[in-house]
Amino acid sequence: MTQQERPTSMKSLSIEKYCKPDEYQILDLPVPKISGPKDVLIKVNAASINPIDVKIASGMAKMIWPQTFPYKIGLDVSGIIVDISPEALALNPDLKHGTEVFSRVPEHCHGTVAEYALSTVSATFPIPRTLSHIESASIPLASLTSLQVLDRADAALDGGLKGKTVFIPGGLAGTSSMAIQLAKNVFKVGKIITTVSTAKVSKVEELLGKNVVDQIIDYTKEDPAGVIPSGSVDFMFDTMGQATALLKILKKGAVIVSVSGIPFGPDLKKRTPDLPMHVGGLLGFLGGITKFRAWCHGASYSYLFMEPKASDLARLSQYIDDGKLKPVVGRVAKFENLQEVRAGCQEVYSGKGGIGKFVIEVKNN
Repeated sequence: MTQQERPTSMKSLSIEKYCKPDEYQILDLPVPKISGPKDVLIKVNAASINPIDVKIASGMAKMIWPQTFPYKIGLDVSGIIVDISPEALALNPDLKHGTEVFSRVPEHCHGTVAEYALSTVSATFPIPRTLSHIESASIPLASLTSLQVLDRADAALDGGLKGKTVFIPGGLAGTSSMAIQLAKNVFKVGKIITTVSTAKVSKVEELLGKNVVDQIIDYTKEDPAGVIPSGSVDFMFDTMGQATALLKILKKGAVIVSVSGIPFGPDLKKRTPDLPMHVGGLLGFLGGITKFRAWCHGASYSYLFMEPKASDLARLSQYIDDGKLKPVVGRVAKFENLQEVRAGCQEVYSGKGGIGKFVIEVKNN
Protein backbone atom coordinates (compact mmCIF):
# COMPACT_ATOMS: atom_id res chain seq x y z
CA MET A 1 0.00 0.00 0.00
CA THR A 2 1.50 3.32 -1.06
CA GLN A 3 1.24 6.46 1.03
CA GLN A 4 -1.27 7.80 -1.49
CA GLU A 5 -3.48 4.69 -1.10
CA ARG A 6 -3.26 4.63 2.71
CA PRO A 7 -6.28 6.10 4.52
CA THR A 8 -5.77 9.36 6.35
CA SER A 9 -7.86 8.34 9.38
CA MET A 10 -8.02 5.17 11.47
CA LYS A 11 -9.81 3.57 14.39
CA SER A 12 -7.94 3.83 17.70
CA LEU A 13 -8.71 2.74 21.26
CA SER A 14 -8.46 6.07 23.01
CA ILE A 15 -9.67 8.26 25.86
CA GLU A 16 -10.64 11.92 25.97
CA LYS A 17 -10.01 12.24 29.72
CA TYR A 18 -8.47 10.13 32.46
CA CYS A 19 -10.88 7.27 33.10
CA LYS A 20 -11.32 3.58 33.85
CA PRO A 21 -11.78 0.96 31.12
CA ASP A 22 -15.57 1.21 31.06
CA GLU A 23 -15.17 4.64 29.46
CA TYR A 24 -12.64 3.70 26.78
CA GLN A 25 -13.71 4.61 23.25
CA ILE A 26 -12.84 3.72 19.69
CA LEU A 27 -12.17 7.06 18.03
CA ASP A 28 -11.42 8.14 14.48
CA LEU A 29 -7.97 9.69 14.58
CA PRO A 30 -5.31 10.56 11.98
CA VAL A 31 -3.05 7.79 10.76
CA PRO A 32 0.47 8.43 12.17
CA LYS A 33 3.06 9.61 9.69
CA ILE A 34 6.76 8.94 9.40
CA SER A 35 8.34 12.10 10.73
CA GLY A 36 11.67 11.08 12.23
CA PRO A 37 14.76 9.46 10.72
CA LYS A 38 14.25 6.22 12.69
CA ASP A 39 10.47 5.86 12.33
CA VAL A 40 8.61 2.73 11.25
CA LEU A 41 4.88 2.64 10.45
CA ILE A 42 3.16 -0.66 11.25
CA LYS A 43 -0.19 -1.90 10.01
CA VAL A 44 -1.49 -3.53 13.17
CA ASN A 45 -2.58 -7.17 13.31
CA ALA A 46 -2.72 -7.46 17.11
CA ALA A 47 -1.85 -5.50 20.23
CA SER A 48 -1.76 -6.40 23.91
CA ILE A 49 -2.67 -4.51 27.05
CA ASN A 50 -0.31 -4.12 30.00
CA PRO A 51 -0.91 -2.76 33.51
CA ILE A 52 0.99 0.41 32.61
CA ASP A 53 -1.50 1.12 29.80
CA VAL A 54 -4.55 1.12 32.06
CA LYS A 55 -2.72 2.90 34.90
CA ILE A 56 -1.72 5.78 32.63
CA ALA A 57 -5.25 5.94 31.21
CA SER A 58 -6.72 6.11 34.72
CA GLY A 59 -4.49 9.04 35.71
CA MET A 60 -2.63 7.02 38.37
CA ALA A 61 0.69 8.16 36.93
CA LYS A 62 -0.26 11.72 35.93
CA MET A 63 2.15 13.30 38.43
CA ILE A 64 5.00 11.54 36.64
CA TRP A 65 3.69 11.15 33.10
CA PRO A 66 0.96 13.73 32.40
CA GLN A 67 -0.81 13.10 29.10
CA THR A 68 -2.57 15.16 26.45
CA PHE A 69 -5.89 14.09 24.97
CA PRO A 70 -7.13 12.27 23.06
CA TYR A 71 -4.72 9.70 24.48
CA LYS A 72 -4.16 6.57 22.37
CA ILE A 73 -3.80 3.34 24.38
CA GLY A 74 -1.24 0.58 23.90
CA LEU A 75 2.51 -0.04 23.77
CA ASP A 76 2.77 -3.63 22.44
CA VAL A 77 2.15 -4.42 18.79
CA SER A 78 2.54 -7.07 16.12
CA GLY A 79 1.92 -6.26 12.48
CA ILE A 80 3.37 -5.50 9.07
CA ILE A 81 5.64 -2.63 8.07
CA VAL A 82 3.92 -0.36 5.55
CA ASP A 83 6.30 2.59 5.69
CA ILE A 84 9.82 3.19 6.92
CA SER A 85 12.18 6.12 6.69
CA PRO A 86 15.21 5.66 4.42
CA GLU A 87 17.51 6.22 7.39
CA ALA A 88 15.75 3.52 9.41
CA LEU A 89 15.93 1.06 6.52
CA ALA A 90 19.66 1.76 6.21
CA LEU A 91 20.10 1.00 9.92
CA ASN A 92 18.30 -2.35 9.57
CA PRO A 93 17.70 -3.59 6.00
CA ASP A 94 15.62 -6.49 7.39
CA LEU A 95 12.85 -4.04 8.33
CA LYS A 96 11.65 -3.47 4.82
CA HIS A 97 8.12 -2.86 3.55
CA GLY A 98 6.01 -5.97 4.16
CA THR A 99 8.12 -7.41 7.00
CA GLU A 100 6.09 -8.93 9.84
CA VAL A 101 7.36 -7.34 13.05
CA PHE A 102 6.68 -6.89 16.74
CA SER A 103 7.57 -4.05 19.06
CA ARG A 104 7.17 -2.48 22.45
CA VAL A 105 6.97 1.00 21.00
CA PRO A 106 8.68 3.96 22.71
CA GLU A 107 6.40 6.00 24.97
CA HIS A 108 6.09 8.83 22.46
CA CYS A 109 4.65 6.34 19.94
CA HIS A 110 1.92 5.03 22.29
CA GLY A 111 -1.33 3.96 20.66
CA THR A 112 -0.85 0.43 19.35
CA VAL A 113 -4.49 -0.64 19.80
CA ALA A 114 -5.32 0.93 16.47
CA GLU A 115 -5.26 0.18 12.79
CA TYR A 116 -1.80 1.74 12.43
CA ALA A 117 0.98 2.43 14.92
CA LEU A 118 4.38 4.09 14.87
CA SER A 119 7.54 2.61 16.31
CA THR A 120 11.25 3.10 15.79
CA VAL A 121 13.88 0.92 14.19
CA SER A 122 15.65 0.51 17.54
CA ALA A 123 12.49 -0.96 19.12
CA THR A 124 11.28 -3.19 16.26
CA PHE A 125 12.24 -6.70 15.16
CA PRO A 126 10.79 -9.44 12.90
CA ILE A 127 8.32 -11.65 14.75
CA PRO A 128 9.47 -15.12 15.85
CA ARG A 129 9.01 -17.57 12.99
CA THR A 130 7.07 -19.97 15.24
CA LEU A 131 4.45 -17.47 16.48
CA SER A 132 1.22 -15.95 15.19
CA HIS A 133 0.59 -12.22 15.38
CA ILE A 134 -1.69 -12.71 18.39
CA GLU A 135 1.05 -14.59 20.23
CA SER A 136 3.74 -12.13 19.11
CA ALA A 137 1.73 -9.16 20.38
CA SER A 138 1.76 -10.69 23.86
CA ILE A 139 5.55 -10.83 24.05
CA PRO A 140 7.31 -7.44 23.95
CA LEU A 141 6.77 -5.45 27.17
CA ALA A 142 6.39 -8.40 29.55
CA SER A 143 9.30 -10.35 28.11
CA LEU A 144 11.63 -7.37 27.68
CA THR A 145 10.97 -6.42 31.30
CA SER A 146 11.65 -9.96 32.48
CA LEU A 147 14.82 -10.32 30.44
CA GLN A 148 16.28 -7.00 31.58
CA VAL A 149 15.42 -7.69 35.23
CA LEU A 150 17.10 -11.10 35.04
CA ASP A 151 20.12 -9.62 33.27
CA ARG A 152 20.51 -7.15 36.15
CA ALA A 153 20.16 -9.85 38.80
CA ASP A 154 22.56 -12.14 36.97
CA ALA A 155 25.18 -9.39 36.90
CA ALA A 156 24.61 -8.40 40.54
CA LEU A 157 24.69 -11.83 42.19
CA ASP A 158 27.98 -13.47 43.05
CA GLY A 159 28.25 -16.28 40.50
CA GLY A 160 25.14 -15.13 38.65
CA LEU A 161 21.68 -16.69 38.75
CA LYS A 162 22.74 -20.22 37.81
CA GLY A 163 21.78 -22.67 40.53
CA LYS A 164 20.23 -19.96 42.73
CA THR A 165 16.83 -19.85 44.45
CA VAL A 166 14.47 -17.18 43.14
CA PHE A 167 11.04 -15.92 44.14
CA ILE A 168 8.82 -14.62 41.33
CA PRO A 169 5.25 -14.04 42.59
CA GLY A 170 2.11 -14.06 40.45
CA GLY A 171 3.33 -16.95 38.34
CA LEU A 172 0.67 -16.80 35.62
CA ALA A 173 0.57 -13.02 35.24
CA GLY A 174 1.94 -11.56 32.02
CA THR A 175 5.42 -10.54 33.18
CA SER A 176 5.95 -13.25 35.81
CA SER A 177 5.03 -16.06 33.38
CA MET A 178 7.80 -14.89 31.06
CA ALA A 179 10.30 -14.29 33.87
CA ILE A 180 9.82 -17.79 35.27
CA GLN A 181 10.46 -19.46 31.92
CA LEU A 182 13.52 -17.32 31.22
CA ALA A 183 14.91 -17.85 34.72
CA LYS A 184 14.75 -21.65 34.48
CA ASN A 185 15.36 -22.28 30.78
CA VAL A 186 17.85 -19.52 29.94
CA PHE A 187 19.48 -18.38 33.21
CA LYS A 188 19.44 -21.92 34.67
CA VAL A 189 18.30 -21.01 38.18
CA GLY A 190 18.18 -23.91 40.62
CA LYS A 191 14.80 -23.34 42.26
CA ILE A 192 11.80 -21.19 41.35
CA ILE A 193 9.13 -20.33 43.89
CA THR A 194 5.93 -18.61 42.79
CA THR A 195 2.42 -17.78 43.98
CA VAL A 196 -0.96 -18.26 42.31
CA SER A 197 -4.59 -18.52 43.41
CA THR A 198 -6.28 -21.88 44.02
CA ALA A 199 -7.89 -22.09 40.59
CA LYS A 200 -4.57 -21.53 38.83
CA VAL A 201 -2.40 -24.07 40.68
CA SER A 202 -3.21 -26.85 38.22
CA LYS A 203 -2.47 -24.60 35.22
CA VAL A 204 1.12 -23.72 36.12
CA GLU A 205 2.76 -26.82 34.64
CA GLU A 206 0.42 -26.82 31.64
CA LEU A 207 1.25 -23.23 30.68
CA LEU A 208 4.87 -22.83 31.81
CA GLY A 209 6.20 -26.32 31.22
CA LYS A 210 7.07 -29.39 33.25
CA ASN A 211 9.66 -28.98 36.02
CA VAL A 212 9.92 -25.24 35.47
CA VAL A 213 8.36 -24.15 38.77
CA ASP A 214 9.67 -25.99 41.82
CA GLN A 215 7.36 -24.64 44.54
CA ILE A 216 3.85 -23.25 44.09
CA ILE A 217 2.24 -21.35 46.95
CA ASP A 218 -1.50 -20.82 46.94
CA TYR A 219 -1.53 -17.28 48.30
CA THR A 220 -5.23 -17.52 49.15
CA LYS A 221 -4.39 -20.20 51.73
CA GLU A 222 -0.79 -19.51 52.78
CA ASP A 223 1.38 -16.45 53.37
CA PRO A 224 4.63 -16.70 51.40
CA ALA A 225 6.46 -15.15 54.37
CA GLY A 226 5.35 -18.08 56.50
CA VAL A 227 6.01 -20.81 53.92
CA ILE A 228 9.35 -19.83 52.40
CA PRO A 229 12.20 -20.53 54.86
CA SER A 230 13.96 -17.46 56.24
CA GLY A 231 17.23 -16.64 54.51
CA SER A 232 16.68 -19.02 51.60
CA VAL A 233 16.09 -16.80 48.56
CA ASP A 234 18.89 -15.29 46.45
CA PHE A 235 16.76 -13.15 44.15
CA MET A 236 13.28 -11.65 44.38
CA PHE A 237 11.55 -10.19 41.33
CA ASP A 238 9.24 -7.66 42.95
CA THR A 239 6.29 -7.59 40.55
CA MET A 240 3.70 -6.71 43.20
CA GLY A 241 5.33 -4.23 45.56
CA GLN A 242 5.88 -6.91 48.22
CA ALA A 243 9.61 -6.44 48.74
CA THR A 244 9.65 -4.95 52.23
CA ALA A 245 7.07 -7.42 53.55
CA LEU A 246 9.20 -10.39 52.52
CA LEU A 247 12.71 -9.32 53.45
CA LYS A 248 13.11 -12.16 55.94
CA ILE A 249 13.05 -14.81 53.19
CA LEU A 250 16.19 -13.31 51.61
CA LYS A 251 19.75 -14.44 52.10
CA LYS A 252 22.45 -11.94 52.96
CA GLY A 253 23.70 -10.57 49.68
CA ALA A 254 20.37 -11.20 47.95
CA VAL A 255 19.13 -9.00 45.11
CA ILE A 256 15.69 -7.44 44.70
CA VAL A 257 14.68 -5.83 41.41
CA SER A 258 11.29 -4.12 41.34
CA VAL A 259 8.98 -3.04 38.54
CA SER A 260 6.13 -2.29 40.94
CA GLY A 261 5.45 0.32 43.56
CA ILE A 262 7.20 3.68 43.57
CA PRO A 263 9.65 4.44 40.72
CA PHE A 264 12.81 6.27 41.71
CA GLY A 265 16.43 6.77 40.78
CA PRO A 266 18.39 8.55 38.04
CA ASP A 267 16.57 6.68 35.26
CA LEU A 268 13.31 8.34 36.31
CA LYS A 269 14.75 11.80 35.65
CA LYS A 270 16.09 10.67 32.27
CA ARG A 271 12.68 9.40 31.22
CA THR A 272 10.76 12.37 32.63
CA PRO A 273 12.96 15.44 32.23
CA ASP A 274 10.00 17.73 32.95
CA LEU A 275 9.21 16.03 36.26
CA PRO A 276 8.75 18.71 38.93
CA MET A 277 11.65 18.79 41.36
CA HIS A 278 9.42 18.31 44.41
CA VAL A 279 7.78 15.22 42.87
CA GLY A 280 11.13 13.71 41.93
CA GLY A 281 12.43 14.47 45.42
CA LEU A 282 9.45 12.80 47.08
CA LEU A 283 9.71 9.69 44.91
CA GLY A 284 13.43 9.52 45.56
CA PHE A 285 12.87 9.81 49.31
CA LEU A 286 10.20 7.08 49.39
CA GLY A 287 12.23 4.78 47.16
CA GLY A 288 15.28 5.45 49.29
CA ILE A 289 13.44 4.21 52.38
CA THR A 290 12.76 0.87 50.72
CA LYS A 291 16.34 0.68 49.50
CA PHE A 292 17.61 1.41 53.02
CA ARG A 293 15.38 -1.23 54.60
CA ALA A 294 16.68 -3.82 52.14
CA TRP A 295 20.28 -2.73 52.86
CA CYS A 296 19.70 -3.17 56.60
CA HIS A 297 18.73 -6.76 55.83
CA GLY A 298 21.86 -7.27 53.73
CA ALA A 299 20.10 -7.13 50.35
CA SER A 300 20.28 -4.72 47.41
CA TYR A 301 17.13 -3.14 46.00
CA SER A 302 16.71 -1.30 42.71
CA TYR A 303 13.90 -0.21 40.41
CA LEU A 304 14.10 -1.12 36.73
CA PHE A 305 12.70 0.92 33.86
CA MET A 306 12.39 -1.36 30.87
CA GLU A 307 14.07 -0.12 27.69
CA PRO A 308 12.50 -1.08 24.34
CA LYS A 309 15.40 -2.68 22.47
CA ALA A 310 15.38 -4.54 19.16
CA SER A 311 18.54 -6.36 20.29
CA ASP A 312 16.67 -7.82 23.26
CA LEU A 313 13.69 -8.70 21.04
CA ALA A 314 16.18 -10.61 18.89
CA ARG A 315 17.34 -12.59 21.93
CA LEU A 316 13.75 -13.31 22.95
CA SER A 317 12.84 -14.37 19.42
CA GLN A 318 15.68 -16.89 19.44
CA TYR A 319 14.63 -18.27 22.84
CA ILE A 320 11.08 -18.67 21.52
CA ASP A 321 12.15 -20.41 18.33
CA ASP A 322 14.44 -22.67 20.40
CA GLY A 323 11.52 -23.72 22.62
CA LYS A 324 12.84 -22.04 25.77
CA LEU A 325 10.06 -19.46 26.02
CA LYS A 326 6.42 -19.61 25.02
CA PRO A 327 3.70 -16.97 25.17
CA VAL A 328 0.92 -17.21 27.72
CA VAL A 329 -2.14 -15.65 26.12
CA GLY A 330 -5.30 -15.53 28.21
CA ARG A 331 -8.21 -13.47 26.94
CA VAL A 332 -8.44 -12.39 23.28
CA ALA A 333 -10.91 -9.77 22.05
CA LYS A 334 -11.84 -8.45 18.62
CA PHE A 335 -10.98 -4.77 18.21
CA GLU A 336 -14.40 -3.94 16.85
CA ASN A 337 -16.13 -5.38 19.94
CA LEU A 338 -15.72 -2.49 22.37
CA GLN A 339 -17.54 -4.33 25.16
CA GLU A 340 -15.05 -7.24 25.00
CA VAL A 341 -12.13 -4.83 24.80
CA ARG A 342 -13.32 -2.92 27.86
CA ALA A 343 -13.86 -6.17 29.78
CA GLY A 344 -10.33 -7.35 29.04
CA CYS A 345 -8.86 -3.99 29.98
CA GLN A 346 -10.84 -4.05 33.23
CA GLU A 347 -9.37 -7.47 34.04
CA VAL A 348 -5.89 -6.03 33.60
CA TYR A 349 -6.85 -2.94 35.64
CA SER A 350 -8.16 -4.99 38.56
CA GLY A 351 -5.21 -7.39 38.47
CA LYS A 352 -7.54 -10.27 39.33
CA GLY A 353 -8.66 -13.36 37.47
CA GLY A 354 -6.57 -13.04 34.34
CA ILE A 355 -3.99 -15.45 32.99
CA GLY A 356 -1.06 -14.28 30.90
CA LYS A 357 -1.63 -11.45 28.49
CA PHE A 358 -4.82 -9.87 27.17
CA VAL A 359 -4.53 -9.48 23.39
CA ILE A 360 -6.72 -7.46 21.04
CA GLU A 361 -6.97 -8.73 17.46
CA VAL A 362 -7.23 -5.85 15.02
CA LYS A 363 -9.07 -6.46 11.75
CA ASN A 364 -7.14 -4.37 9.28
CA ASN A 365 -7.87 -5.16 5.67
